[in-house]
Amino acid sequence: MEPDRELMERVREGDMEALEQLIMRWRSRAEAYAAGILRDAHLAEDCVQEAFARLYAARKEYNPQYAFSTYLYVILRRICISELRRLRRSPKLIKTEELSEWPVDSAEAEYLTRWERGSRLMQVAALSKPDRRLLLGQALSGKTAKELAQEMCMTPGQVRIRLHRIRRRLRKGEES
Repeated sequence: MEPDRELMERVREGDMEALEQLIMRWRSRAEAYAAGILRDAHLAEDCVQEAFARLYAARKEYNPQYAFSTYLYVILRRICISELRRLRRSPKLIKTEELSEWPVDSAEAEYLTRWERGSRLMQVAALSKPDRRLLLGQALSGKTAKELAQEMCMTPGQVRIRLHRIRRRLRKGEES
């Protein structure tokens, strides 16, 4: 069995067989390492594939003075950290098993959904025109407090306070 450094030297020269040997030798350990960071075996598998692809792409930069395992694990750790950041930023999908037992397709569920939507629309319609303009400008148009403040001749602080009070009134209306 060839040492990892020698295999990596062959990989630097473009030897794909040497890369396959490294992958076969290190894949399971790398997947275990990534799964420990990510807590997801499938995601860890994807990250390990990405790590080996990057390793091959940057093969000319490998310094044989350092252990191959160090080189691989540094690349893999960086990929895992990037993946965790990406997951934190993106919305989490709900698994089917986590959904409540309420039959979503039933007529009762559809009626309740429409009733709640109608109730919310009635609450918004009952707001004063300036309050409705603030709420809809922020919620539907995605305007910032600064933009709304300019339109409404207010300060951004006043806009934020007013939006907070509007939302609080709407929540109290839902509870009663």
